[in-house]
Formats: sequence, C-alpha cells, structure tokens
Amino acid sequence: MENASKEVGKKDYKTVLQEKLQAKGNVHIEYKTIKEEGPDHDKEFTVELLVNGKCITTGVGASKKHAEMQAAQKALEQI
Repeated sequence: MENASKEVGKKDYKTVLQEKLQAKGNVHIEYKTIKEEGPDHDKEFTVELLVNGKCITTGVGASKKHAEMQAAQKALEQI
C-alpha cells in the first residue's frame, strides 16, 4: 500500500492498479456500472471492478470516473 500511495502522486489509482496487476501477467480489468441513483443534477454511481471476470470490489461516486477511482483505490489497499 505504501508503494502504491507513492505512485499515486504521479499517476491515478486506475493506472497504478493496472500496472501492478499486469506485472503479474496478462489480466483483463473492467469497470462495470451496476447502479445509478438520484436526479440528473445529483447522481450517485456504483461501479464494480472486475479482474478476469471476477468482482474484487466496488466504488461509489458522483460520477462514473469517481466511482471507478474509488474502486481502484480500494483494490490497491487489498493488494
């Protein structure tokens, strides 16, 4: 986690996660929106992070991008 945090200063969580996972071999990373709630001006998105088809975590945010970043950050904390 400490090393991942150092890298995040230069790169975003999604990039760091992708590099870490692909260092172990070829992997397929996918972010899938599973829920959208709220009015158009105040939406909340829930995204699943799938690695090789298996859900490893979810993220929630005010945009799809924020939800994806949160999911990637949570996954980095688990590595």
